[in-house]
Amino acid sequence: MPSGDILIGQTLGHYRVIDRIGSGGMGVVYRAEDLHLGRTVALKFLSPALAGDAQAVERLQREARAASALSHPGICTIHDVGSDAGVHFIAMELIQGDTLAARIAGRPMPVAEVIDIATQIADALDAAHGAGIIHRDLKPANVLLTPRGQVKVLDFGLAKQMPGAADETVAAATLTADGTAVGTLAYMSPEQARGEPIDARSDIFALGLIMYEMATGRPPFAGPTSALIFDAILNRDPSPPSSAAPGLPSELNVLIVRAMAKERSRRVPSASELLSELRGIKRQLESGAARAARSTRSIAVIPFTDLSQARDQQYFCEGMADEIITALSGLEGLRVASRTSAVRAHEKGLDIGEIGRALNAQVVLEGTVRKAGNRLRISAQLTSVDDGFQLWGERYDRDMDDVFAIQDEIARAIAAQLKVKLLDAAQAPLVRPGTSNLEAYNLYLKGRYHWQRRNHVHLRLALDAFAQAADADPDYALAHSGLADVYTVMAIYSVRPTSEMLPKAQAAAERALMLDPELPEAHHSIGAIRFWMQFDWSGAESAYARALELNPRLALAHAYRGVLLGALCRRAESCAATLRACELEPHSAVVAYIAASVHYWAGDVAASARLAERAVEFDPEAGIAHWALASARWAAGDLAGSAEAAARAVGTARAPLFVASLGVAHARRGRTADAEALLAELLARAAREYITPVAFAELYLSLGRVDEALEWLERGCEDRSCFMIRVAAAPEWRALRAEPRFIALLERMSLPASPL
Repeated sequence: MPSGDILIGQTLGHYRVIDRIGSGGMGVVYRAEDLHLGRTVALKFLSPALAGDAQAVERLQREARAASALSHPGICTIHDVGSDAGVHFIAMELIQGDTLAARIAGRPMPVAEVIDIATQIADALDAAHGAGIIHRDLKPANVLLTPRGQVKVLDFGLAKQMPGAADETVAAATLTADGTAVGTLAYMSPEQARGEPIDARSDIFALGLIMYEMATGRPPFAGPTSALIFDAILNRDPSPPSSAAPGLPSELNVLIVRAMAKERSRRVPSASELLSELRGIKRQLESGAARAARSTRSIAVIPFTDLSQARDQQYFCEGMADEIITALSGLEGLRVASRTSAVRAHEKGLDIGEIGRALNAQVVLEGTVRKAGNRLRISAQLTSVDDGFQLWGERYDRDMDDVFAIQDEIARAIAAQLKVKLLDAAQAPLVRPGTSNLEAYNLYLKGRYHWQRRNHVHLRLALDAFAQAADADPDYALAHSGLADVYTVMAIYSVRPTSEMLPKAQAAAERALMLDPELPEAHHSIGAIRFWMQFDWSGAESAYARALELNPRLALAHAYRGVLLGALCRRAESCAATLRACELEPHSAVVAYIAASVHYWAGDVAASARLAERAVEFDPEAGIAHWALASARWAAGDLAGSAEAAARAVGTARAPLFVASLGVAHARRGRTADAEALLAELLARAAREYITPVAFAELYLSLGRVDEALEWLERGCEDRSCFMIRVAAAPEWRALRAEPRFIALLERMSLPASPL
C-alpha cells in the first residue's frame, strides 16, 4: 500500500494513525498511538512519489539507524523502525512546536535567541560527531523548537558515518557515496556541492549558514536558479551578517564568518569548539549586561585646550588626551570613547552635554595646557553629563619632566572618582612612556598629530617629526614604528614609488620590533609592509594576527587586515574585520573609507556607499573618501553621481589616482575627449613625478584599450605598486578576467583567479 493511501484510524504494526501533521522532503508525518505502550508518537512515511523507490526506503532506514544510535536531548529520539503491507515507517518522538524556518520567517532574531539556539544545535552536533555521524542536511526546516525553547534536530536521512567510525556500512550505500552532491542546495558546504569527501566541518558550515539566517532574517546564499546558488556557494562570499544586523556583537559576527569559510581549514574546526565559543560569547554578553546594570561608568576624554601664548601646542594637547585614553582603556569596567570620536566632537564645538550624548558617555574629561619653556600648567576637570556638575578638578604646575607623572595622576584620579578597580595591585604606572627623552616624546606627539590627518602635507610633517624623534632617542620603538608607517602610506598613496619606500620602511619597522618585540604597533607596521609592498599575503596575515593578539583594540590593524582578506577575495571575513575597526573607531574617516572599499570589492554596494558617505562627512577634505564614494556609486549604476564624487576628490587634491578616477568616470559616460585629456595630463606629469601604473591601467581600460591596460598592470606588478593588491577583488577589472595575460598576472601575484 503506498503511503499516499494511509487512512486515519488505520493500524500499521502496533501503531494506530490519528491524523496527518506535516510533510517535507522525502517524508510524510502522522500522529499515531503506540498501542503497546499507550503513548503518542510521530510516524514518518515515505512521500507517495518515493514509496516504491528502493534507495528512498534505504534512506529512511538509514535515518532510523543513524538517529537511534544517538541519545541527546537536542536530537529527536527514534523509537522504532518497521514496515507493514509494504509501507515503511519510522516511529519517533512526537515534538510539539514549530520549525526554525517558521520562527525566522524572513525576520532577524534577537541576539540572545540566536546564541541560545545555535548553542543547542552545536551541542547536538557535538554528540552526533562524537558518535561518528555527520548530519549532511542541516537546515532551519530540520530544526524544531518546542514551546519551552528546546531545540530538536531532525532528519538524519542523509547522515553518514565518518571514516573510521564503528559501522562504516551505514555510509556505503550508493545514494550517499562520495562524488554525489547530497543535501539541500542552499545549505550545502562547498565540498558537498562539488561531491567531494566530507567531514564534520560540512555540518559546521551549515550551522554557520543557519546562524547567519537567524541573525539577518535571510539566507546567505539565494538565487532564482540552482546554478546561481551553486555559483554563490562555490565562488561568492555573502556580506558579513553585521552589515544587515548592525547590532550584532562583533565576536558573534566573526564566529559566524569563520563557520562559513569556504576553505575547511579556515572554519571552526569542530562542533565542540564552536559550542565553547558560543558559550563564551554568551557569558561575555551576560557579564557585560550585568556590568552595565551595576554601573554607568563611561567617559569621553576630549583634547585639552592650548592656552600657550603662541597657540602652537595643539599636537601636545591631543597627545595628552590620547595618553590618558590609552591608560583608561586598560581599566576593567570603564568604557572609553575612541580618540577619533573625541577629537571630532571637540572640533564641532559641542558642549559637555552634547558630547556625552553623541559619544554615549556619562562623564567628560576636559582640560587646558599652558606651556612656557620647560614649565607646564595643566588643568583638568571631570564633569557629569547629566547635570553639568564638576566631579573632580586639579591644576598641575610642574616641569616638563613631570609630564608622564601628571598623565598617570589624572588617570588614577579618574579611576578613583568613577570607582574603577585598578588591576595592578603593585601600583605600576597606568601611563607607560616609551622613552624618558622628553624631546623625543614631544617630537613623537607632533608626528602622531600629523599622521592622524593623513594628507600629503601632513604626511611629510609626520615623517620629519618621527625621524627627529628617532634621532633624539634611537631606542624609542614607537618613533621607529611611526616612521615605518609613514613610509608605507607614502607608497600606498603613491607619493613615492615602492622601490624607494620599501627599504626605509622595512628598516624602521625591524628596528622597532627589535627594540620592543611586544609592541603591537611594530607588528602592525611589519604586516603593512608585507602586504602593501611585498605581496606576502601569509606573512602579512601572521603579523596582523600578532598585533591584534597584543592589542585587540588596534583599529587600523583590523582595517588593514580587512583589506588583506578582501584582496584575497575572502569577502565575508574582510567585511567583518573592517566593521570591527568601525566599531572601535566609529568616527574615523580613514577606517570608514577603508571599510567602504572592502565592501565595494565584496559587492555590498549599499554598505560601501553608506560607509564612504560617512567618511566624507567625517573629513570632507579627504579626497580618498570621495574616491571610494565614486566607486560605490558607479557600482550602483549612478554614473553622474560617480563623476561628481570623483570631481570632488580632484578638488581636494589633484592626486594622480583622483585624476584617473575622474577620467574613468568621464569615459564611462561617453565623454571620451575629457577622459583622453586627463590621460594626457597624467602622461605629461609622469615625466616629473611618480604616478602609479595602476592609474594609467584604469584609464586605458575605461577607454577600451585593453592591451595598454594590461601593459600598465604588468608594469605595476614589476614596480610592486601598492594599488595592485586590488586587481583580483575590485569589480572594475572584471572585463579582463578572460585575458590570458591577466590570468598570468594573478598567478604571478598569488591572487585568486576565480571569477568574481
